[in-house]
Amino acid sequence: MMRRPRRTRPPVSLSRRLATQAGLTTAGLVIAAALLLTVYTAVHQFTATVATARSTAGLILDTLSSVGPTNVTDLTLAADRSPSDPRIWIYRNGELIQQSPNTEQRAPSGPRSATFFLGANPRLRVERTHLNLTVVLDLPLTPYLVLLRDLLAGALTIGLAAAAAGGLFGYRSARRMLSPVQRLTRAASELRSAAAGARLPELSAADDEISRLGRVLNGLIGDLEAQRQRDRAMLAEAAHQLRTPLQIVQGNANLLAEQGRLDTAEAGESVRAIQQAIGGMTRLTNDLLALESARSERPAGRPLALGPWLEQMVEDARALAPGLEIDVEEIQAKTVSTDPQLLERAFWAVLENALHYTPSGGRVALGCVADAASLQLYVSDSGPGIAADELPYVTSRFFRGRAGRGKSGSGLGLAIAKTLAEALGGGLELSSEPGRGTTAAIRLPR
Repeated sequence: MMRRPRRTRPPVSLSRRLATQAGLTTAGLVIAAALLLTVYTAVHQFTATVATARSTAGLILDTLSSVGPTNVTDLTLAADRSPSDPRIWIYRNGELIQQSPNTEQRAPSGPRSATFFLGANPRLRVERTHLNLTVVLDLPLTPYLVLLRDLLAGALTIGLAAAAAGGLFGYRSARRMLSPVQRLTRAASELRSAAAGARLPELSAADDEISRLGRVLNGLIGDLEAQRQRDRAMLAEAAHQLRTPLQIVQGNANLLAEQGRLDTAEAGESVRAIQQAIGGMTRLTNDLLALESARSERPAGRPLALGPWLEQMVEDARALAPGLEIDVEEIQAKTVSTDPQLLERAFWAVLENALHYTPSGGRVALGCVADAASLQLYVSDSGPGIAADELPYVTSRFFRGRAGRGKSGSGLGLAIAKTLAEALGGGLELSSEPGRGTTAAIRLPR
């Protein structure tokens, strides 16, 4: 049996939701206030009614005690003409001696001090006794109940009117407040097909939440656009770097495919050229992956002893470049709180760059200098140095200075070191003098 697809409700706009909420809130507050007023009025009226009934019964007793029973009829008639229309029974020694004309023929059953009777004719009964005289008084409650009913009806009417007014006011206010958001939505939709560099318009002259949101979104758009441009540039550079080794591979593969054209020695040369080209592409791919990974690294800090760590770096570098003089120059800080793995990757990228450009017999010195706020782990070499006009660009991706042309490598080593150093909360600083070498330092906070 096929199930019927569920009907989806059409979306309700935010302005309508706010208007509904404003109307219901206003109506709820008005009705709650009216109910509190009604309850207060009811309590006050019933309290006053009980007091009036007791006071009236007490007055009749006091009058009977002072003037005697001769004016009993006049008293009941006078009470009967009261606007509250009470019903009165007067007893002497338990025997009914007088009742008001508006009462039933039979007397009320049983003595009661103060009792409410509900039904078709709701009333309040009060009994007062003095010596051998007893006065029973019934006070009708219908006028007070009618008053309460009218109050409740008025509260509901006012509540409905308040709901309508609140909803209308909320809808108009919501539309006025959300108009910048609607403009923002339209502008954001238009940005999808806009030219590069387009931004959201200024939403409000006031420094409110909406205008701040627009500025934050513009900043985010700018960051995304800059990232996209960097990615495009890296892709173009990577394609450029891969073009030459791919051409080498393709050319030598074509030569090898032509049987009989190459002798054994020439075929061996072609194979070695292909292997070197593949090795270069592999290094480039690994460096690109390392650079991308460095962007998303989240360091986990823990204490690192710098003396043994630098000595280990020296031993590894000596094994890689036995023709160079490599040693630790100075250590001004014993420990640092950092991520050892990220620091090792960043420092090794700097050290490998120094080993790559220092000629045989040259010197590479490692060390650590520190002050109160930070420390620097540096690598100083005796290589050819970097020209002053090239120094600001050597940490850019794929950059090769004049001294690096003709050498192997991807041109990503210092870019990786800089990205990792920034992930550790520091940075990469370079100083160089052509002909005298270069010093690269990773700065870390203490």
